[in-house]
Amino acid sequence: MGDQWRARHPQLTLNTHRDLSHLPNLRYPTGTPAFPKRDAVVKHLQEFVAQQSMAIEFGVEVDRISVVNGNYHLSTNKGAVAARNVVIATGRDRKPIIPAWVGLERFRGKVIHAAEFGSPQDYDRKSVLVVGAGNSGFDILNHLAARKTSTLWLSSRHGPTLVPKRLFGVTVHRLSPLLERLPTRLADVALAATSYVAFGDLRRFGMGKPAGGGATRLREGTALALDDGAVRAIKAGNIRVVPEVQSFDEDQVYFRDRQACSPDIVIAATGYAADLEGIVGNLDLLDKQGRTLINGSQQLPHLPGLYFIGMRASIIGDIGSAKIQ
Repeated sequence: MGDQWRARHPQLTLNTHRDLSHLPNLRYPTGTPAFPKRDAVVKHLQEFVAQQSMAIEFGVEVDRISVVNGNYHLSTNKGAVAARNVVIATGRDRKPIIPAWVGLERFRGKVIHAAEFGSPQDYDRKSVLVVGAGNSGFDILNHLAARKTSTLWLSSRHGPTLVPKRLFGVTVHRLSPLLERLPTRLADVALAATSYVAFGDLRRFGMGKPAGGGATRLREGTALALDDGAVRAIKAGNIRVVPEVQSFDEDQVYFRDRQACSPDIVIAATGYAADLEGIVGNLDLLDKQGRTLINGSQQLPHLPGLYFIGMRASIIGDIGSAKIQ
């Protein structure tokens, strides 16, 4: 269980509080940090499976789901499976996306996606460009800000909705159930106010204005970014904020304002796709961006018994939201 978590670096933590991130009828043990680390999350998943006595068959890959005589037929690498009900929980982040930047194929440095970040110490004494100031980008910056990178840049098209882990001693995420109950516009205002009180006006350090309100963008699928040291490094000049990437050549990366840098490593924190077209693209339930039209308890009239879990970003967090669903 927890293969995606096992593959990440050991210092990775949940961005959500443990009390809002446990599965049904199973809390994290006493002494677990407020934001559980990778191994604690993996252990939590394993314990839940054992507690529920779930019969899980590993190594099964679903290639296609179709409807035959009112039942769902799943084509898999272990043969066909028929079911009256299907729950798809492959997540929003199944497929990492790296943009097709002009000249990328000629660049002699290393280019990876944020999903391949690995161990933070691997970046010591390296010059690193992080592209993307969202949730993944700031998670990486939080780690690299504490390392001895030779140079660290952040390329940002828009400023993120950025929240601190703690404000005045209060764990901000503990308040997320209250924010979730607010009308979207009020939640936008509350998040913007929290960010301003915590960080001030970051535009003077090169951060752009957010593309929209935090709660509004969250409902559109863009998660909040969590600061745990990166903003302090930006203000100190240890992370240099640069504009949007425009192109690459053999040794340099060029930005929208014609600045350039020469990084050893480019980390593309440029998002993911659910990548569901191959599995359910024939069932008329995806929008133009490939996102599901339904989530949680929602169903489509022509597809009774077909459910999706975890296909929407939530201010509570993915695990807490999945528990409710």
